[in-house]
Amino acid sequence: MITVKKLLLVGYFGFDNLGDELLLVSLLDYLRKNLPDIKPMVLYGKPLPEVYGVEVIPRKSLINGIRMADGICFAGGSILQDVTSMRSLLYYLGIILLSFIMKKPVVMVSQGIGPIRTTLGKKLLKILNLTYSISVRDRDSLEVLERFSIYKPRCYLGNDLVLYLNLEEFKKTLVEKKRDVLISVRESPNFKEGDFLEAITRFKDRYNLDVSILVTHKLKDRDISERFAKKLNCNLVFWESPFSVISIMSSFKFVISMRLHPLILSALLDIPFLGIVYDPKVKSFISYFPSAYSLDIDNNLDKIEDILSLSWENRDIIVGDILRFKDASRNRKEETFRPLYDMYDVWLKDR
Repeated sequence: MITVKKLLLVGYFGFDNLGDELLLVSLLDYLRKNLPDIKPMVLYGKPLPEVYGVEVIPRKSLINGIRMADGICFAGGSILQDVTSMRSLLYYLGIILLSFIMKKPVVMVSQGIGPIRTTLGKKLLKILNLTYSISVRDRDSLEVLERFSIYKPRCYLGNDLVLYLNLEEFKKTLVEKKRDVLISVRESPNFKEGDFLEAITRFKDRYNLDVSILVTHKLKDRDISERFAKKLNCNLVFWESPFSVISIMSSFKFVISMRLHPLILSALLDIPFLGIVYDPKVKSFISYFPSAYSLDIDNNLDKIEDILSLSWENRDIIVGDILRFKDASRNRKEETFRPLYDMYDVWLKDR
């Protein structure tokens, strides 16, 4: 029998990004219900004593956090890529290397891997061979591991952690879908903001829609969200906690999003959606839904307007795809969380 073990959870947590907070909430919920002999700690970007009921390890105390832990668990997100910044890749791979030096086993749950485009990034990614077990959230991430010969850890094809949020706990907060369209946008190179604004304005007027803008990342998305809200003459929606977003989103009939996790949350809530592809992870997720539409960030005005109308008018068909996807995703739940159980193999060997 294994005594209580401390597990340090690592990710882009504590930086006001909705998707990453939802990942953390989902994993903590799973640990509480299924693995009570694991005591999680969270590497967090804000100097709080605790978050979501668990101990916080401030980022400046990273080394001490690793020393205190019996193992390290990377908990999803797009942190292992070098497109937005090489610093992110260096920081998180550095944690793996440091944990290895300190003889702390590392696993990854529902991890996004890539894109990796720099020569340095491709070489450094080999550090993942120091981990014990990895589940990835999509096939693209699995292909990255295969392409760069990450062959030492056990590897599993899972799903995004947000898909396993337990909605039973939120039933009291879910409301009737009386509002029309919720939109989430972010800054991105080559994004034809003017064309999208004009197309959405025409779409809104054509169907006489009630539209709101969700500020998914409170810092990075605020400016562009304010520009959209001003042009569309609509409300800005700020989330107070990841729990409140579930109630907010459940009141809408349709979601348009550049960000991945509003799309995933839409699927979880059976809300039809339209994705705007700024990153391969968005395209990868939308590919699971044959009837769902998507737009590229550089599409022209006419294309945007056409796809907006088609998506809105085919909402019921998209919902059918969502229901089938959710049924299929249950089959990958075990694989998604498998690295947590693999960690026990390491702990048993070390007894």
